Amino acid sequence: MRRFVIVLLGLAVAVALATAALSGATDRPLVRGLEFTHDVDPVTASWLDRELGDAQKAGAEVFVIQMDTPGGLDSSTRDIVRHMEDSKIPVAVWVGPNGARAASAGAYIAAASNYLGMAPSTNIGSATPISAGGGQDLDQKIVNDAAKRIRAAAETHGRNGTAYEQMVTKKLNLTAAEAVQQNVAEVVAPTLGSFLAFLDGKPGKTPGDVIHTAGASVEMATLPWYLGVLETLIDPTLLAFLLLLGIGGIGYEVFHPGAIVPGVAGGLALLLALMGLAVVPFNWAGIAFILLAFGLFAAEAHVGGFGTLAAGGIVALIIGGLILFNAPGQPGVSKPALVIVAIAAGVLFTLLSRAAIRAKRLPKATGISAMVGHVGEARSSIGPLGGQVFVDGELWAARPAGTGAIRDGQRVRVIGMKNLVLTVEPDQEAGPWPR
Repeated sequence: MRRFVIVLLGLAVAVALATAALSGATDRPLVRGLEFTHDVDPVTASWLDRELGDAQKAGAEVFVIQMDTPGGLDSSTRDIVRHMEDSKIPVAVWVGPNGARAASAGAYIAAASNYLGMAPSTNIGSATPISAGGGQDLDQKIVNDAAKRIRAAAETHGRNGTAYEQMVTKKLNLTAAEAVQQNVAEVVAPTLGSFLAFLDGKPGKTPGDVIHTAGASVEMATLPWYLGVLETLIDPTLLAFLLLLGIGGIGYEVFHPGAIVPGVAGGLALLLALMGLAVVPFNWAGIAFILLAFGLFAAEAHVGGFGTLAAGGIVALIIGGLILFNAPGQPGVSKPALVIVAIAAGVLFTLLSRAAIRAKRLPKATGISAMVGHVGEARSSIGPLGGQVFVDGELWAARPAGTGAIRDGQRVRVIGMKNLVLTVEPDQEAGPWPR
């Protein structure tokens, strides 16, 4: 009985210790975040928004964005900033590791963060809006809007609004030390761990809340591979090329069934294009012009418009590519690449279509006309009672044209056919069939 009691006590102690350990593990504060080392675009904005939402559901103390970005689209930046401001948990940005930057759109995201830290050899700024193609600065009213927007975000979080505004109006760019000195950032933190140590004990998003990061479980996400593929696909020039290849390949297969390869390649290209179009805003009028272009190419091939219809198709293709992606602040298709691809597509599609049509209009060689003149090999002695020959990969019944017999293995030429029996004669121009 005493041993039984001792065993029960031992089990109770073990359960208590396991429960305490488990409780201690679950009581650890949670820090969620992601490594943002990409352009700011619809794909990465959606990914960040989703990760931030998951962090709130998981009860994370703080959401940390480890940033190293050259910038990106204004529309995607606005989306990220809006979700940061609406977040129920603090959102902190650490520009790192050394060599990282928060340029252009990254500066707007940094301004909207609750806390901003920077590794020593990093920089922030140069946030002047530029045209989608990466060329000249935009209209002054757009610049003014961006300047006031970034200033408001900075001042909302107690930072130097003037310095942030100059990042837009004067292309100001600051090192980490300069950023802290001018109240653009809160701290120079060499590592993510040191930045988390700085955040410990800081006020949370709501009054009375305190951020706890000491001993926290840190979970930093990276961009999934399939989103990396999708981010590549949303490049406007590549997306337009895939769309042209898809429509052209499938259109060729429709007009000329049996080609197989154009249809398969076109189907794959069109599916990839649809993946990108599901993310990037596009203009249906651009799609209509592209469809019109391939219709004109097909008409040129069928009716022979002396190049007029093909030229119209090329013009329609160029117009469609130019207006396919024309949202404000959104990059468009490369104009030189568009012109080259449009001309090449028009010429190639027309030539291939004409070749396929000519092939279909050729008289079909069947029956006797298809066999006369073909050379084969006698597979047995061929006499008055007949024999067998091997012609065009098949065995045929055969009889000699004259009275003489044909030896086994001798090369023969077909001179006629009746009731599926070939009439053959020795081929005088060649010797025995090579073996």
